[in-house]
Amino acid sequence: MAKKLNFSRTTIHNIVSENGRRTSPSHDFYSKLKESYENINLNWLVTGEGEMLLDNEPLLAADSAVEYKVLEPKKTDLQEALAEIKKELQSVNQRIDKLERDQ
Repeated sequence: MAKKLNFSRTTIHNIVSENGRRTSPSHDFYSKLKESYENINLNWLVTGEGEMLLDNEPLLAADSAVEYKVLEPKKTDLQEALAEIKKELQSVNQRIDKLERDQ
């Protein structure tokens, strides 16, 4: 997270740590957080009210909001490819079963 937001690990630790020194997040921190984790609900983060995510999708880290939007179609493409592979595997298994029966 520190690397993605371009903050030191110590700074992130001081913001999220329950023990030791606590630092209030800066406007820059919130801005970079929102850019890298587009679907996080900043109102929830600040006040604890509402839902953590703005939608039901998992929290995805992206190098930018643009990359996050590009990742979604790839996920769909992968799901379609997996469905095709499953169909092909079923077909191969059926042919194997037929060959075994014909022996």
